Amino acid sequence: MARIVVIDDKPNILKVMKMILEKEGYSVETAGAGMDGLNLVLKEKPDLVISDIRMPDIDGPEIFHILNSRGYGVPFIFITAYASVKDAVSIIKDGAVDYITKPIDYGYLKRIIARLINRKGVIEEGINNRYLVGSSRVMEELYSTIRMVSETRSTILITGESGTGKELVARAIHAKSKRREKPFVPVNCSALSTSLLESELFGYEKGAFTGAANRKKGLFEVADGGTIFLDEVSEIAPEIQVKLLRFLQEHSFTRVGGTELVYVDVRVIAATNRDLEPLVKERKFRHDLYYRLNVIPIKTPALREHLEDMMELVRHFTEKICRREGLDIPEVSVDFVEKLKLYRWPGNVRELENLIERILILERPEVLSPHLLLNESFMNEGILEEATSERERIINALRLSKGNKTETAKILGMPRRTLYHKIERYGIRKEEYRI
Repeated sequence: MARIVVIDDKPNILKVMKMILEKEGYSVETAGAGMDGLNLVLKEKPDLVISDIRMPDIDGPEIFHILNSRGYGVPFIFITAYASVKDAVSIIKDGAVDYITKPIDYGYLKRIIARLINRKGVIEEGINNRYLVGSSRVMEELYSTIRMVSETRSTILITGESGTGKELVARAIHAKSKRREKPFVPVNCSALSTSLLESELFGYEKGAFTGAANRKKGLFEVADGGTIFLDEVSEIAPEIQVKLLRFLQEHSFTRVGGTELVYVDVRVIAATNRDLEPLVKERKFRHDLYYRLNVIPIKTPALREHLEDMMELVRHFTEKICRREGLDIPEVSVDFVEKLKLYRWPGNVRELENLIERILILERPEVLSPHLLLNESFMNEGILEEATSERERIINALRLSKGNKTETAKILGMPRRTLYHKIERYGIRKEEYRI
């Protein structure tokens, strides 16, 4: 039974909400003030929180940000008056799931909750509502892996192309772990210079360098008890690699300019869109650090590997963006989605979301249909180039296997069902590959 906490300073809303949601089969706890609600969420660990935005002591957004800062990424639905819709939109951008306006449409609210609860677990929906959407086999395998590794203490290395949601996988792992009440601290290792990255990660002592007027805690200390996420770990300089290796071996480090060992309990999750093994061979990345990071490897799939999720992804982004921007939600045509499947998507799900947002904002369509893609030159050129080359590869493989579809699929490294789909999509005739 899914557990929901409702926070609102109006007793009649709490009473009605509890009655309606309990009839739907949910376990519901309520709080009449912001601080009471925060404490209730921390105590009960619900699957979902419904909170008013404006409350006398602390408001809904404060509760949301406090919980996130402690690494507890429970999905939030906000209740808002029309005048504070902008506040709700801002929170949605920060990671909240949705908002509803007063007077409350309880039918609509029940549909939102059912959609969240019926996904692969509300934690995945709440944490991964930007990228990790889909019910394909590869996504099911990813969800299963997240569930399996969350309760362990092992170091994890997440690999995958840009735009596949590596940080969100890390957040989901943290949110389902025993560390979820402690901080989740993300670090973009490529965005900082070597000296700045060292002081940010490990902190520094007073007087360590010009301007170091006081001792400063590093992010490893900030993350004590929780998880640190090292994104673009391939970009870490050799001298930082040495300190990171020592931490992984001994769970200790020294601050910049210091000699005292600092011990912390932090789980490390690293990520990279580059293959580390060639960097190890070129001696640009330490082999011992690589093996320490790669205890449990997880690969986030490219969008082209789960195109069967395209309709679900398009609908998800369409609803999310329209609600955020206050737009009418258009119908999504099958032809529109089928054309999207022809493109290779080098930017993956992030690129898809950007495309959908651009179309919705600039076109305001009633129906998402193929003609809306005519102005997307990068996409149409990519479709033409990719389709032509892939068609030729399939024909050559069919010739090599003398038309045997099973052997052709093995040669191309794709499922046989996918091969049949592509043969039909490209209109490949038997005369083209029979010798």
